[in-house]
This record gives sequence, C-alpha cells and structure tokens, in this order.
Amino acid sequence: MQFTGCLPMLNVVCVLRQGGKVGYDASWVQKLQNSVSRNLSIPHRFVCLSDVDVPCERIPLEFSSELKSPGWWAKLQLFKPGLFDGPVLYFDLDTVIAGNLDELVQTITAQDDFLMERDHHFNISSSAILYWNGDYSNIYHEYMKDPAYYENKYSSENQGPDRQIGDQAVIAVMTPHRYINEVCPQQWFHIVSKQDHRVDLGHAKVLIFRKAKQKPSTMLDHPLVKQHWK
Repeated sequence: MQFTGCLPMLNVVCVLRQGGKVGYDASWVQKLQNSVSRNLSIPHRFVCLSDVDVPCERIPLEFSSELKSPGWWAKLQLFKPGLFDGPVLYFDLDTVIAGNLDELVQTITAQDDFLMERDHHFNISSSAILYWNGDYSNIYHEYMKDPAYYENKYSSENQGPDRQIGDQAVIAVMTPHRYINEVCPQQWFHIVSKQDHRVDLGHAKVLIFRKAKQKPSTMLDHPLVKQHWK
C-alpha cells in the first residue's frame, strides 16, 4: 500500500538507555529505523532519545542526582516540553515491524485520543506502543516534582495484583487514553510467545516482545524476526 495523501509530519520515536538486562545498544535503534523505513511510506521523522550516539537523529537523555532513570523511567523524558511538533508514534526498541504501517498511521492520526497498547494478558495499559498529538508535558512535569515517589510507588518490588509498574503506570494514571490495538484491528498487533508456530501471523504488522527472556535477540529463528529484524 503506497500512501498518496497529506498528513502532518509524523514523528516516529524510540528511547535507548544503553545496557540493562537485555543489552540494548545502537544496533537496536538501527534495526527499528530500518524496519519503519521499509514499511512506512508516509513522510516521517525518525528520532531516538538516547544516552549514546545512534545512527539517526538523536535527542540526548538527561540525568541528574534526582533521577534513577534505569530503563523504563527514561521514557518519561518523551514528554518534555518542546521536543516534538506534530503527531508522535512511539515504539519500544524490542518492537519488530512486520508489515506495512501506512493504514495503521492513517487510522490513529484520524482521531484525537492519547493511545497506549493494551496488554490483554495482564489487562494493563502498556507503553510498548504510544501515540499522541498535542502537549502532554504535564506527565513529565508531575513526575519531576517527585521522581523518587513515583519510582517507589510503581517499582516492581511494590507491585500489586493490578501490576501498575514503571513509566507505563505513571502515563496511564495521569492521562485519559484509549488502546491502539482496539482503535486498529487487533490482528495487526501480536505479543510474541514460544507458541507462535501454531498461530496465523499473516496479518501481523507489529510484534511485541513482553518477556525479558523472549526478545528479538534471543528469538532469531522466529520467522518474522528472521525476515524483518535487520
């Protein structure tokens, strides 16, 4: 599908805090950028918030003594004021784009809601995929008033049965939102598992890797990873 219409410039965004359990580095940014470029004909700006050099436009992550900022907490810097002009589509670095995104982008940019991915397994709002258009700097400002409070309240050690953990909990609590995988057809989004060989993934556009031990880097034999994560 080749897009021929007119939309505001789309910002496609990711965040790299190098290292961690998974071992994220600039090569993950390159793979995501490559897959977006192959699958999105709509004009867009690809940018990464990062603490290291990356092979695309970079916005430096900022850290201070007030911020622990391990992993997911760095994502709250997405909402610093003035970073983006126009709509923003965010993907986690361990997302694999496996199909054309034009129709998805046209669908989400036609409405005004803040969108999060719904994790049906845990019944939570996930920040694996986000979409917004407008000023949501209140998220960043409120978090920055007391980072230690939010990082403690939503730490994995303090989780309850509702699994309100990390940046996605802060975003979900502070922001009325809808779910991108309900605005768009559910079959466009797939949470990867070891049972994928039993599933028809012919309509999947976005692969989501939820588990720390199941990432593109550890599932290189997955047919869609083999085809698209490069």
